[in-house]
Amino acid sequence: MNDFVYKPTLAFWKIQKLIKEGLPKFKDNQQKVFVIQGGQGAGKTISILMLIIDYVERNKSEVTICSAELSKLKDTALNDYIKIMQDYNYYNDKRYNKSETLYTYGAGHFVEFLGLDKKDVGKGRRRKIVYINEANKTTLQQYTDITARADLVIIDYNPDGYFYGTDFINDFNFINLTYLDNEYLSKNEIRNILAYYEKGYDDEGCIKNQFWANKWRVYGKGEIGSVEGRVFLDWKRNTFQDFQKLPFKSFFGVDWGKNHKFGIVELKYDSYTNTLYCHQRNYFSENELLAKLEPIELANINNEGGIIIHTFRKLGIPFDADIVCDSAVPDNILLLRDYGWEYAVGIDKPKGSVMAGITLLQSTNVVYTDVSDGIDLEFKNYSYANDRLGVVDDEVIKAFDDIIDPIRYGRRFIENN
Repeated sequence: MNDFVYKPTLAFWKIQKLIKEGLPKFKDNQQKVFVIQGGQGAGKTISILMLIIDYVERNKSEVTICSAELSKLKDTALNDYIKIMQDYNYYNDKRYNKSETLYTYGAGHFVEFLGLDKKDVGKGRRRKIVYINEANKTTLQQYTDITARADLVIIDYNPDGYFYGTDFINDFNFINLTYLDNEYLSKNEIRNILAYYEKGYDDEGCIKNQFWANKWRVYGKGEIGSVEGRVFLDWKRNTFQDFQKLPFKSFFGVDWGKNHKFGIVELKYDSYTNTLYCHQRNYFSENELLAKLEPIELANINNEGGIIIHTFRKLGIPFDADIVCDSAVPDNILLLRDYGWEYAVGIDKPKGSVMAGITLLQSTNVVYTDVSDGIDLEFKNYSYANDRLGVVDDEVIKAFDDIIDPIRYGRRFIENN
C-alpha cells in the first residue's frame, strides 16, 4: 500500500456519500448546491479537493475553485491542490499555468483558481463544478455571478456567523463536520481545539467565558455561533415595495471605496417613530464597477466624470437629494457638486464620532429591505473588538462597515439638521 501523505478521512467519505445520495433528490430546475459546514481541523478543504481531483482525473470537466481573495486561495486551497496532485503522482508541471492559476488537462478540461475580489473573470461561463472555499467570506452577489451556469456547486465554511449559504440548506444537501471526522489530525491541533472548551466552560459544563464558549461552538462543534460582541441586534426587514411606498423624502449615505465596497445607501426617516429605513443602492467597489462596464462605456468613462459620476447617473440619484459622504475624500464630494449634486456634503468626523454614531443608531429603529444583501451581511457581522481575554472592548472592528458607515452618516445628518 502506498504511503500517501493525503489520505481519505471520515470527512472525505461523508462528503462523497452526501453528494452521491443527494444528487438524485434535486428537482430538474433546482441548482445543485452542497453545503459543507464544519469546525477547525475537520479537513473540509482537503477532502473536497481530493474528491475534485479524483473526478477530473476520470472525467473531462471545467472546474472553478474560488474564494474571496486569490492571494489567500494561493496559500491555501491552490497550494493543497498541487501537493495532493504531487502526492498521488498526478501532477505535471507543464500543465500548470502559474500566472493564470490554471491547471489544464486538454481542451475544455481544466481546473481554474479564481479570487472573487477581482474583476468578474469567469462570470457567465458554463462549468461543471464550482467550489467556493470559505464561502462565508464572499457575498451573495459574488456567489450568484460565479455559479449562474454551474452544474454542481460546493461551498464550505466555518460557521462563525450567519451568511447567505445557510439559506440553501435542506435535508439532503448539508453536512456538519468536526475535528472528530479527521482521524489524521495531529495531537497538538486537537489540544488547541479542546482549549476552547477549557477556556469557555467550568468543570460542571457551565459557561464561564462567552467568547471562548462561542469559539468552542463554532470551531470545536462546527455549529453556527454568534458573532461575539455584535453591535446591532434588533434591526428589522421590509420589502423593497414597502420601502418605495414610504411617504418620506429619500436622502443618501456614501462611503467611498476603490478596492473595498463603495457603499451607497438610500435612506428615509420617520421622525414620529424614530425609524430609519434603508435600501442598498451599491455594494460594489469602484474597481468592480469598472470591470462591469462594456468596452464602449469604459472608453468614455473619463469624459463622463469617472466611475463615481457614471454610477450616480446609472442609479438615478436625484440632483436635489441630500447626500451625506465620508469626508475623507473631499475631491469626490466636489466632483459630485460639479456634476449637479449640489447638496453633497461631507460628514464631520471628530474624535469619538464613530461610537457616538453607533450609540445614536442603537437608539433608532432601523429597517432595511430584503434585497439589501450587503446591509444584511454587515448588520449580522459588525462587531466590537475583543481583548486577549475575550472581553468586549469599547471599540469596533474595522470590518463589515462599508454600508454600515453610510447608514451611520445618514443618521447623524438627521440628528444635526
